[in-house]
Amino acid sequence: MAHTAGRWSDGNRQVLRAREVLAGTPDEATAAAVDVTAAYLALDTPGPDRTQHAEKLARSAADTAERHGLPTVACQAWELLATVARERDPQESEAMLGQAMSAAERHRLPLQRMYAATRMGGNAWLAEADTGGLLSAREEALRLGSVNIVHTVDGILVLDAVLRGRDDVARSAAAECLAVVRRLRLAPAVRYVVMAQATLEAHRGDRQAMEATLAAFTEWDGAGSQEEPLTRGLAGAFCALLEENRELAREELAAVQAMEADNPSTYHLGGTHGLGLLLEVLEGDADRARHAEITATAMARMRWNRQFVHLAEAVLLGREGAGADAAAAVERALAAAEPYPLAQHLGLRLVADAAHQDGWGDPVSWLRRAEHHFHERDIAAVTGACRAGLRRLGAPVHQHRSGTSGIPEQLRTQGVTVREFDVFRLLAERLSNKDIADRLFISPRTAEKHIASLITKTGAANRADLCARSAALRSG
Repeated sequence: MAHTAGRWSDGNRQVLRAREVLAGTPDEATAAAVDVTAAYLALDTPGPDRTQHAEKLARSAADTAERHGLPTVACQAWELLATVARERDPQESEAMLGQAMSAAERHRLPLQRMYAATRMGGNAWLAEADTGGLLSAREEALRLGSVNIVHTVDGILVLDAVLRGRDDVARSAAAECLAVVRRLRLAPAVRYVVMAQATLEAHRGDRQAMEATLAAFTEWDGAGSQEEPLTRGLAGAFCALLEENRELAREELAAVQAMEADNPSTYHLGGTHGLGLLLEVLEGDADRARHAEITATAMARMRWNRQFVHLAEAVLLGREGAGADAAAAVERALAAAEPYPLAQHLGLRLVADAAHQDGWGDPVSWLRRAEHHFHERDIAAVTGACRAGLRRLGAPVHQHRSGTSGIPEQLRTQGVTVREFDVFRLLAERLSNKDIADRLFISPRTAEKHIASLITKTGAANRADLCARSAALRSG
């Protein structure tokens, strides 16, 4: 129960008490049941050796369960071992889950069968963004009344919707799921869904909303949790990139690596095996050997990571003078990124300058595609960067007539333009003219003119009043 609720310290105390009792009356079969529970708790307990410790306990439990004919313990052990093995060899992980599934069916253990099916579905989602197995497992969990598994799957589906750019679906599903798991105090499920919510806000380029969401994450014992690296990699790093701040993005990804070293995670989408590699290659901090080291891992073959690995390969090939091969690597990246529109277009924006510099691919076309995507999503910094990139390449920059729908009705009726609204939103952060100019790729003088126009159109008393109105709109 403590494990399900995410109370690892309480659970570990119970395990110690159980071992004290067993010391007086040794019972190998009962010890195996304690070991497998301790293994699940170990996986959640902060510490640099938690995965190794959990695997050792689960292996011992599995061996004992085999000798004593304990099918439930055996299934539980194989399911955990499969989770740990996933980063080494997905086929080994699947074989272990198949073993658990077979034992559950043979001994008529529907709950254990459902747990194995859920993990199989999770593996398929990580490998190829396939949610079919998860949806099937969710239906089975509903039939069996397993609320914990239903909402564990729901959390993954929320994150899947975020990564696919289905913001409205993600937002409503997250709210519905959180209403239940918060009431039931299922901390792991709460943390995962809150992490997905923060990722949603980050992928909209809304730092204030992202940080407000992450404040709730810390309230649910987020420090040292398996979900913590995802908050920095999927949320923090992407938010920085959508602000055109690569240095901050790299700092976030460095934090992910440090977290994973201190508290290894069985979640592998934080960027260590994908986005981080691409940014290292672009900055010249990773060479072919580093690329080979990352691509040798099973985590780099997960679909979300694979798109960035292919882009990193393209940049390296371009530097080596293999332009045709580099362009082909971009096509492989685009195929991997097909379910993930924001990541796909962000990737094109990131590699366009390198492609132009080394003379390969079609950077103008890539920047046009990215500029259109980010303009439609109303992400001003990347839109401006794409336009600036097109100008550097000598390509004409098309002006958009649309975009006014994103302006609140009151401001629109006051005659505020799309560009003025871009400036207005940034005033909530009380930035200087230079900082606003840097964010929007305009001159400080142009930023000053937009602010003067906004004061006139809105009737604000002064710049401070305008900043306060912007902050009020954002918080509202």
